[in-house]
Amino acid sequence: MGIYQKICYSVEDIFVKVLSRKQNPNEVKHKVATYRTSKEELKVKKKYEQHEKVKENQRITTKKQAQEKQEVLEILSQVVDLDSFNYSRYEFNEVKRNQQYFKLLSETIFESGEKGLTFIRCEYDKTKKQELKGYLIATSKRALFLDLGLRNLQKFRYQTIKDVTWFQDGTFEKGLYIQYGGRQLEFDEIFDTEQMKRIGNLIKKKACERSA
Repeated sequence: MGIYQKICYSVEDIFVKVLSRKQNPNEVKHKVATYRTSKEELKVKKKYEQHEKVKENQRITTKKQAQEKQEVLEILSQVVDLDSFNYSRYEFNEVKRNQQYFKLLSETIFESGEKGLTFIRCEYDKTKKQELKGYLIATSKRALFLDLGLRNLQKFRYQTIKDVTWFQDGTFEKGLYIQYGGRQLEFDEIFDTEQMKRIGNLIKKKACERSA
C-alpha cells in the first residue's frame, strides 16, 4: 500500500469513528474492511480488464497488419520477380500505397505469361511539352511506362534498347536515360537511387540478353 493510500485510509478511519459512535466498533471495522477489500478487488479487476483490452487490441492490430502485408505480397508477387531476388522496401511501400494501380497493372496491362520484374515511380518526358507521371516497369517480356491514371501506356522492346544510364536531376532527384534505337528516352523525378540502379541494371541486362 502506498503512502497516499495510507493517508486516505487514516482520514477515512477518523470520519468513520466520528460518524459511528453509537454502533458496534467491531461491526463497523468489519464493514469498513469489507468495503475496502471490495474496492481493491474492483480496482484490480478494472486494471486486469484494461490490460486484457490492450492485449486484445494489440492482437487485432497485429492480425490486421499481417493480413494487410499478405495482401500486399500477393500483388507484389505479380509485379516483382520474387523468385530471383527479394523485394525491396521501396517496392513494398509503393505497392502498399497504390494497391489498386498495381493490381490493375497485372490484370489488365500484362500479357499472358508476362510477369513484372521491378519498377520505379518517375516522370516520363514523352515530348518537350508532354510529361507523364507514372511508373517505369521492367517485365519478363519488355519495359513499360504506365501513367498513374492507367490511360497512357508506352511499350519498349528490350531488343531495341542500346544502353541505360542515370544522371543527377537537381539536388535530390535522379533520372534515367534509355537509348531506344535512335531516340533517347528520359525518365526523371526519381528519388530512390538504389531502386533506380536496380531497374536500370535489370533493363540493361535484359537488353543485352535479347541482343546477344
